[in-house]
Amino acid sequence: MISSNERKLCLSGWLMKNDAKNYNIPLKLQKFLLFYESFSKVNGEKYDFSGLKGYKRGPVFSSVWGDYTKERAAFDAAAANAYMSNASSVNENIAVQSSFVVGVLSEDELSNLTHKINIWSCKEDRILNGEFQVELNEKDFNSNDFQIMDMLAKMFPLQMIKDSSIIDIDDHYFVLDKKDANSLSNEQIKTLHMLCEKEELHNPIYIVKGGSRTETIDNIFDMLPDIDDEDIRKITESALEKVQDMSDEDFDSIDFEDAFTGGEG
Repeated sequence: MISSNERKLCLSGWLMKNDAKNYNIPLKLQKFLLFYESFSKVNGEKYDFSGLKGYKRGPVFSSVWGDYTKERAAFDAAAANAYMSNASSVNENIAVQSSFVVGVLSEDELSNLTHKINIWSCKEDRILNGEFQVELNEKDFNSNDFQIMDMLAKMFPLQMIKDSSIIDIDDHYFVLDKKDANSLSNEQIKTLHMLCEKEELHNPIYIVKGGSRTETIDNIFDMLPDIDDEDIRKITESALEKVQDMSDEDFDSIDFEDAFTGGEG
């Protein structure tokens, strides 16, 4: 018997339909639900933290976890039916943003991020000492948690999300413009694999390099209006300045693979 409430089933149904890959990863479904409820609270929308428990890998909606892991077929059917019956109850923008966050971070990174949320961290000692199913309370969602959600909203604005594709290679998440993602050559994909093997990369990894210096500059300019986070904007503007100062010949001489992997040696 399914015990998840209608809201959680409806949200799970949205993820199953729109982002099946992350729906099929239990931890990512949980983080999606957590981010959706957190973004909803921050934006003054209806939210529901009922049934939230503290586990070592972060907050968990325990009824959803039990249904999903023990009665998966029944949960899938209930989630699909709930969304089909009440799709309008889902805030599409919040769902898209929450889905993108779980889509560009690894499971470990998502756990580490949610460990910073006070609703979990205020009971960290009890959780890490082995107490089972520590109850988490919405009243512990404090100004720190508001700041974390605000940071995520600024890092991943909706227009950027809509214009971007994610390429997942061994828990490395490359973010690039949709039109560029659709035209990647086999050699370029091979280079991305080599980057994952040779470099210590931090998710998400943004790719803006075009076929020429001018195209790359245009790509960076296209990104800038969508960047609200000040630190990321400064890094992007610094990269733009460096590319602008290059000649076309200098840009064309850069070995993309060698520049990012350090060569074969």
